[in-house]
Amino acid sequence: MTAADLRGLPAFSEFPDHDLEVLVGICRVVSFPGGATIIEQGERGRAAYVLLEGEVEVERRLPGGTRTTLGALGRGAIFGSVALLDGGARAASCLARTDVSVLELAGSDFQRLCEASTPLGARFLMVIARQLVRDLRGTNHRIAELAGLATLTPDDVASSVGGSLL
Repeated sequence: MTAADLRGLPAFSEFPDHDLEVLVGICRVVSFPGGATIIEQGERGRAAYVLLEGEVEVERRLPGGTRTTLGALGRGAIFGSVALLDGGARAASCLARTDVSVLELAGSDFQRLCEASTPLGARFLMVIARQLVRDLRGTNHRIAELAGLATLTPDDVASSVGGSLL
């Protein structure tokens, strides 16, 4: 892993070379085979991840043991940071959909980086904040869609579906 590799990811494209070199120096590249669990819902956060290669599926275990897929992550996605920020348990599981390569930032290094009064610490927190805002906007959009569906009556559905079937 080099600074140039990180620069190729949208979240880090504006970072100065020195900052990228520091990140490369404190992170490690970890590989997971397809089907492997990267993060388990309910566990304490040990690390945050940047997806370098492959696809990750995010799923949540519901009461009763059923699982629902929340989404998929692709190259450049940052995940696992929320539990490190708030000290809480992981809200969902992340599974390698394909063979996956991630950049792993240990929790202790993540904490030091975020608490540092340095431009790198501020830049890294902005990357995390932007990711959280994108996630929140997506969640709000899904909630609005579901709320709209919940207000439809059977007659509304029948007329909509009926018209499209003709």
